Amino acid sequence: MNQFSNLKRVLLPCLFVLLTLPAWGQMQPVTKNFRKTPLKNVLKEVEAQTGLSIMYDTRELNLERPVTASFDRTPVSQVLREVLDRSVQYSIKDKMIVIYKASATPPPSVDGKGKTLTGTVLDETGAPMIGAAVTTPDGRRGTVTDSNGRYSLLLGASDALISVSYLGYVTQQIVVGDRTEVDVNLVPDAKNTINEVVVIGYGSVKKSDLTGSVSNVKMADIRDVPNTSVDQALQGRIAGVDIMSTSGAPGATTSIRVRGTRSISASNEPLIVVDGVIDAISDLNDINSADIEQISVLKDASSTAIYGSRGANGVIIVTTRQGVTSKPSITAKAEFGVSKLARDLDLMDAQEFIRYLNDRNYFSSRDPQRPPRFDPAEYGRGTDWIDEITRTAIYQNYNLSVSGRSQKSSYFAALGGNDTQGIIDGSGFRRITARLNLSYDFAKWLTVGFKGSYTFRDESPNRATIGGANIWDGAVYLAPTMGPNDYINPLYENGVRINTPRAKIDCNENESERMTNTDVLEFTIKPARGLIIKSQNSYMVYQRHDYQFWPSYLPKNTEGEGADAYRYEGDARRLTSENTISYSKKFASGHYFDAMAGFSATHETANFFSLKAEGLLTDDLKWNNMNGIGSKENYSASTSSNKVVRESVLMRLNYNYKSRYYFTFTGRYDGSSNFAENNKWGFFPSAAIKWNAKNENFLKQVRWLDELSLRLSAGRTGNDAISTYRSLEAYGTSTNGYLFGGKQSASFFPTRVANPDLTWEKTTLYNAGLDFSAFEGRLNVTVDGYYSTTCDLLLSLQTIHTTGYTSRFTNLGKTSNRGVEVSIESRNIVKPKFGWTTSFTLSHNKQMVDDIGHEEYVSCLESGGNTNYMMYGYKTGYPLNSLWGFQYGGVWKTVDQFERNRFTKSYISSSTGSDAQLMLGYPKYVDQNRDGILSEEDLIYLGNSDPVLYGGLQNTFTIGGLNIGFYFSYSLGGKIYNYSELAMAGGYATNQYRYMLDAWHPVRNPDSDLPRAGTDDRLVPSSLQVHDASYLRLKNATISYTFDLRKKTRLLRDITLAVTGENLWLWTNYNGFDPDVSSEGTSSTLRRVDMGAYPRSRMFVFSIQLRY
Repeated sequence: MNQFSNLKRVLLPCLFVLLTLPAWGQMQPVTKNFRKTPLKNVLKEVEAQTGLSIMYDTRELNLERPVTASFDRTPVSQVLREVLDRSVQYSIKDKMIVIYKASATPPPSVDGKGKTLTGTVLDETGAPMIGAAVTTPDGRRGTVTDSNGRYSLLLGASDALISVSYLGYVTQQIVVGDRTEVDVNLVPDAKNTINEVVVIGYGSVKKSDLTGSVSNVKMADIRDVPNTSVDQALQGRIAGVDIMSTSGAPGATTSIRVRGTRSISASNEPLIVVDGVIDAISDLNDINSADIEQISVLKDASSTAIYGSRGANGVIIVTTRQGVTSKPSITAKAEFGVSKLARDLDLMDAQEFIRYLNDRNYFSSRDPQRPPRFDPAEYGRGTDWIDEITRTAIYQNYNLSVSGRSQKSSYFAALGGNDTQGIIDGSGFRRITARLNLSYDFAKWLTVGFKGSYTFRDESPNRATIGGANIWDGAVYLAPTMGPNDYINPLYENGVRINTPRAKIDCNENESERMTNTDVLEFTIKPARGLIIKSQNSYMVYQRHDYQFWPSYLPKNTEGEGADAYRYEGDARRLTSENTISYSKKFASGHYFDAMAGFSATHETANFFSLKAEGLLTDDLKWNNMNGIGSKENYSASTSSNKVVRESVLMRLNYNYKSRYYFTFTGRYDGSSNFAENNKWGFFPSAAIKWNAKNENFLKQVRWLDELSLRLSAGRTGNDAISTYRSLEAYGTSTNGYLFGGKQSASFFPTRVANPDLTWEKTTLYNAGLDFSAFEGRLNVTVDGYYSTTCDLLLSLQTIHTTGYTSRFTNLGKTSNRGVEVSIESRNIVKPKFGWTTSFTLSHNKQMVDDIGHEEYVSCLESGGNTNYMMYGYKTGYPLNSLWGFQYGGVWKTVDQFERNRFTKSYISSSTGSDAQLMLGYPKYVDQNRDGILSEEDLIYLGNSDPVLYGGLQNTFTIGGLNIGFYFSYSLGGKIYNYSELAMAGGYATNQYRYMLDAWHPVRNPDSDLPRAGTDDRLVPSSLQVHDASYLRLKNATISYTFDLRKKTRLLRDITLAVTGENLWLWTNYNGFDPDVSSEGTSSTLRRVDMGAYPRSRMFVFSIQLRY
């Protein structure tokens, strides 16, 4: 929706009600000297000085015609007579000036054959349009709509058509016929998209005046998407923003990267700003998407440098809804749905697993004539452990909102409730949200606003073990020959009692409660024209309570072992004050500038406490009596208290000449308590230039071209997202040990060496962009290319052991990112009864580790087991998200092959067996240094987890009240480890993927390169477990229909029924649940890690919305 039009529609009700005397409007004085000033600028000046709104058809006025005139307190009627030519005339009514084509002859009087035509003018959402012009095509008769969008027009006998127009909307001509009442729905004018208002840091700007790289998200495309967090719905919709799910659990967060990963140990997540408040929420799950009006993503330094040390990872700005219509608008919406497991794993069933075990026994017996130990026919399909713990889950979501505005005030109030069951039994997410946005004009120069939000989340995290490193009781690993109620794993050390995933769901308890409350008080003062002073003061409270309980009757527990309990209490509070003063001035000569300066201060405190007790004597009290343990040795407590203070001075200067040449300079001077005494302050500047060639004289006559702009920007931002006090020396305490004489000894020891020189990570970013708009806004293309470097990385480096420390935290190293982004929007068909729009995004980013000092590598994720091999890690000259492992060389197929290798040393196995006959079928790996030992020296680069290309494609069709939308997201390239394969690895103690039925066998399958049954080469990472992570997903499909009820009842405006499908289809070669996963989502850099992640669901939702 055209945001500039919205702004005018917000102001028009106030203008409409203030004064209704036409004579008063005609007497409004104008004082100004115009010298060769374009007519469009003259009319804007008249609007500004008189408070009147001017409506006209751009096709009937030469807006570029120069005007030279002087006025000194001249009535507006006289001004209009002098500046308008004789081809048009005007009328003033209800603080509205309507300019229309002049008639060659005076309007005829209405005889007995004339009639009065009435009706209502509505926008594309069904809201009344205030101040819309309704005229006859020749302009002889006309009126404007009132505060309810109603009009009344006296027509002559020969008037067969009416013309309805509104700034920013397509003008419609309608045949009246015999009707006496005609209602009209206007649609936004595509050519006005370049005038869309985009929210940026500490302000807003027309899209056509942007000098930085900013993406604006259309909430209409995602409002019906059934997600608890809006970031899940944004995946692929924003060029340059890679959004990856951490898991499929309801309420799970996402991992967001704006133009790549920069840091190795500090956070890479973007800054989130809600209604101008930094860190107003704990994560995007705190916001109800129904309350959001607009989302802007700031990507280049010109846009993000205004946030200084917080802007290196990009900025997501969320703007919530406000009241926009004079009549109260009430919206109620209810959603109901179901979800199921979207994609299962191709694991063996019981019969297939028995065949696999028989093969294993065949190799261990050395007797080829020995009959199979088990008969597969006796086992059937067995237990599907994934099916055993999953379910058809219920989804419910309810929203109620009330909004409106009067002459001096506006209001928006909303209440929402969500209850989402997880597809894994026992898991779920419940949320209650409330929001209240108010503003009141106490005077023409003073506006006071209040914004309050409250979110309560009650989550039931997953209690079942799915996979990952828990190979003895994970659902992926358990043998299908075990029954759902069996608690002994016969394949683990000849039979050991375990807590199966089903037992954990039925016995354990896991609850998490979170509360976020943010209150904002705003003051806007306009002491003089063009001068605005703003003060925004906010207070945010975040509380978290976690409770876990493991009862004594868990199958694995021995008699008398008792129960275990854990609880966590966290409390964070943040007080922020943002104060700015801005001034803007536009000169008749075409020069325009605005300047903004400000001061920001934040004080944040956080206190956390956790306690775990093992061996509780009773199950009844759970976590409510942690003293009920048999021995105080079984206590484990932890406390922490943090305080962060930030102060900033900021400024921005914008200049443009005749909307052709633009210049922006931004600077922020930041101070943070996170760093050492001598490095607490840093300056972060940026500059940008833009040239809009369309407004040059040589292109003004190219009518099909709307905009052709080139942008260049450069700047520096910082990253202070590290734990507090990292520059200071730290000490730890321990009370581990036995009780002696009723006392437990305590130790106090140094854990971290001080670094007085610790400072910010710094990112320098260069950006070049092209904005192209043509065919009256029907085609819009944005292309950006960028290059960034991040230096002074915050790294933990190993130290000499004689210092008494194992590592120290310092600034060292450098990373870089370079990439290209493309966004295309096409309005293929724009008609009142039919519309078809398409949007497409494509992004490419390449990120590299340029320097990590004297360190050979930095390991981020290792394989586990007795020998930890690096799987994900950083090495100079390689991508940031690199995968490492051994080069798989197949299996030993013949004795000659094995014997020949004793001399060539081309391959090596993890097993050190020397009997060639026994080694047949065992996996072999390329011996990179030919030393005959499998070690970290043989690890090689196996690929990059980041995609080569990613993005999305949205198509939306509108046929009358019917709306149909399809959205595809895609990711091409990139690699991912399937950790479950690493843990199975041809072993005997876990289930296997079905492809292992094609494993090497000397008789049945001698040419296979899959390890034979029972090799048990677990936790040896290699190219065998690395997969292509590319995918194409039908992420969302929506069909909705809106029933217009205005003529049938005064109570309801309309009813909308919708059916939505989420995650409907996935094409990928990855054999895990889903390649779009990052189970290590809390890690700074690790992405696309599948360590037994919660699987994603497929959801179908029906919704009904009523608007009053």
